[in-house]
Amino acid sequence: MQILLDTNFILTTTKQKIDIQETTNQITSEPIEWLVPQDVLNELGNLQDRKGSKETDRQAAKLSFEIIQSLSPKIINLPTKNPNIDIKIVNYILDKPIILATLDKNLKSRVKNKILTIRGKKNLEII
Repeated sequence: MQILLDTNFILTTTKQKIDIQETTNQITSEPIEWLVPQDVLNELGNLQDRKGSKETDRQAAKLSFEIIQSLSPKIINLPTKNPNIDIKIVNYILDKPIILATLDKNLKSRVKNKILTIRGKKNLEII
C-alpha cells in the first residue's frame, strides 16, 4: 500500500503528537510505502526558514523533517510545470491505487482515491 503525505497532514500530525507510523499500523496490516513529494519537502523547508512565521510553526516544520526521515519514504518528483502543489498531487495519483494523506477539504473533493485523515484528536482513518 502506498500513502502519499501532504504538507498539512504532516504538520498537523506533528503538532498533535500523532505517531503516523504506529497509528497507521493499527488500522492496516498491509506493508506501507510512504511517498513524499519533493514539493512537500520544499514547503516544509520554506516554512522552517521563513522569517515572520510563528515559532511553533517553524519548530513543527523542523520536527516534521525528522518524522519524515524516520518513515524512510520514497521521495517523488511531481511531473508537471504547474506551480500549484495540490494540482500536481491530483495529477500524480490519478488512476493509481495511492492513498492520499491530507486534511485539505478541497484536495479531498478533487480525488477519488482513498484518504488517510485524522479523526478526533489522535486517531487516523482511511476513508
